[in-house]
Amino acid sequence: MAVQEAIEEVNHIIETLRGTLNDMEEVLETLELAERQKTADEQEIETLRRGLRQLHRPPERGPHPPRH
Repeated sequence: MAVQEAIEEVNHIIETLRGTLNDMEEVLETLELAERQKTADEQEIETLRRGLRQLHRPPERGPHPPRH
């Protein structure tokens, strides 16, 4: 293999690695977005659970009006 061919091969590898790095950065962004969405979904689910618990809670009993 001539030196020029080796240089071209190394340059090709570098370009391939750059493309792979770009792909991995996109994957990372997608994963980070998924994590943020998961956290938001979990918070929304907890809010809904709290609301359901309040609906199922028996009404609080205050002082009774005097009976005649």
